[in-house]
Amino acid sequence: MTEQQYETTAAAIALAIWEISTGNGRDLDRDDWNSHLQNCHAAVANTYTDGITVGAWYKAALGKVI
Repeated sequence: MTEQQYETTAAAIALAIWEISTGNGRDLDRDDWNSHLQNCHAAVANTYTDGITVGAWYKAALGKVI
């Protein structure tokens, strides 16, 4: 996976986690919104391993937070 593919995929997975776990940001103020999104990005980074497929990465990341 190239660095660009990693960044794009990581951002998409983090956004999916954020949307699911916050109900698309309902009732979050801007600080909560940013803090939670950073946590989602951290969860995604922690589930990445060399050679992981995009599908397996989604499953691993979503499984940790949902």
